[in-house]
Amino acid sequence: MENVTYNGRLNKVFQLLIEISRGNFSYRLERTDKRDELEALTAIVNIVAEEIKDSFLHQGYVNMHDSYMHLVQMIFFLDKNFNISYANKDVTQLLQWESNELLDLPLENLLEKESVIKWMDYTKSLSSDQDFDSNLRLVFKTKLNLQFPAYCKIVELPEEKYPKARYMLLSSDIIKNTKLYERKLQSKILKQIRLPRAKHSLVEKSFLSVSDLETFRAIGTYLKNNLDKNAPSLQELAHEFGTNEYKLKKGFKELFGMTVFQFLKNERLRNAHVLVKSSNEPFKRIARQNGFKNATHFSREFKARYGYTPRDLRLNS
Repeated sequence: MENVTYNGRLNKVFQLLIEISRGNFSYRLERTDKRDELEALTAIVNIVAEEIKDSFLHQGYVNMHDSYMHLVQMIFFLDKNFNISYANKDVTQLLQWESNELLDLPLENLLEKESVIKWMDYTKSLSSDQDFDSNLRLVFKTKLNLQFPAYCKIVELPEEKYPKARYMLLSSDIIKNTKLYERKLQSKILKQIRLPRAKHSLVEKSFLSVSDLETFRAIGTYLKNNLDKNAPSLQELAHEFGTNEYKLKKGFKELFGMTVFQFLKNERLRNAHVLVKSSNEPFKRIARQNGFKNATHFSREFKARYGYTPRDLRLNS
């Protein structure tokens, strides 16, 4: 019996790794009270999935014009007993259930244990005349028993318009747009196939080692942590991180899709955008904190990047 349980846990680890390889970074493994090597592996795989998703989202926002990000929304219609009367196709994609399997199923059947308790408590407030919070964090179970954490919004539907559905539950998530990725890969392969043999043999391959990648990631982190300082030269950066200027210039762009200075400027503007929107700091101080010469220079670069000025953003936030 113990071997069966162990193999079941191991299969879940394999399943999550398969989902990660497919570009689905939102799934997690259920933790247990075991203190064995497999539980340690479970924790590590969950952390890896979390880190990859964070990196994926970061790259998507950095390269919005060339993004692999794809928004999906789970939508459930629930009747007065909180059974599912409708689920959209994104539900079947994310939770791996067929539509006919979900019809009339209690929503709690799709939730992990702690979320079942949370959901049952929540439905009591929905059934009463009390005001209820329309936002809730739930952890869903896929058909293969992976966990899918989601922030949900619950909306009460007007009975006269929706006689069979009393509530709508929505949740949004960002996943990898595999169709876009496949089209780009197909285009790249076809382009190389059509090249004359002499030229095809000269198609450039990545020259970066694992050590190089770690170095350039460290440089990226250093730049993000020193946005207020004057931009160092490529020569200074290369010397500081033990590489050479040519490799830094070429390798950094291969890794991040932009030059060192484009990366730094992008991070400065992203950080400034957050400060403008969420604080009352003077623009002059925000400009100085993010390495811009003055407020005028900051405002000009900000508008060129976002299409509106810092003042416009703050007035409409």
